[in-house]
Amino acid sequence: MSPQIGGISGVGMDLYQSTGSNAAMDQADFLKLLMIQLAYQDPMNPVDSQQFSAQLAQFSQLEQLTQMNENLQMSQSTNMILAQSVNNTMAASMIGRSVTAYGDQVELVDGAETMLNYNLGGAAQTVEITIKNEAGAVIRTIEAGPQSSGEQQFTWDGLDDEGNAMTDGVYTFSVSAKTGAGLAVQSTTYTCGTITGVTYTQGMPEFLVGSMQIALGDVYKILEV
Repeated sequence: MSPQIGGISGVGMDLYQSTGSNAAMDQADFLKLLMIQLAYQDPMNPVDSQQFSAQLAQFSQLEQLTQMNENLQMSQSTNMILAQSVNNTMAASMIGRSVTAYGDQVELVDGAETMLNYNLGGAAQTVEITIKNEAGAVIRTIEAGPQSSGEQQFTWDGLDDEGNAMTDGVYTFSVSAKTGAGLAVQSTTYTCGTITGVTYTQGMPEFLVGSMQIALGDVYKILEV
């Protein structure tokens, strides 16, 4: 007969040491330990009823904690699915509205003039706008002159530095601004346009503005047209 050690048989203690010392016991380990203890207890000296009740209470608490953890995981998964569904529905309802997002893209359509939108962190004595094509080559450099701080717009006529009309497509632009003392002024460029549709990248919605795509996280503001 295996000896009793603190209410747990020698065989049970071996299992406890092999599981408890290396990793936290799970529900199955606890139940196995309890069954071994009952199987090897001394009939002439059974486990104290109070100790046995305490062990059953521990088992019940472990089962409850396990169930709570499983329920929490299910709840988090459900909330993520619900949030994604709400985002998808909300994104679709934005079609036809005007959007301003953090970005540097601008689309030239039918060779028509297009607006370049940006924000200056302070008043600038010189403002230089650089426009690049899809290949990254500079096609136009514009000296916009002195400008105050805040949101700004500049109209690009769709021409390059040589006066040639550029083909329709998506272009990028950057803004370099300086004070009269030559200090850099922070600038933020925006991608603007009317939302024409919604696409999904890895399950996340993105706005379509002509040929451009805008992630929801980049949106600065949305207005009714």
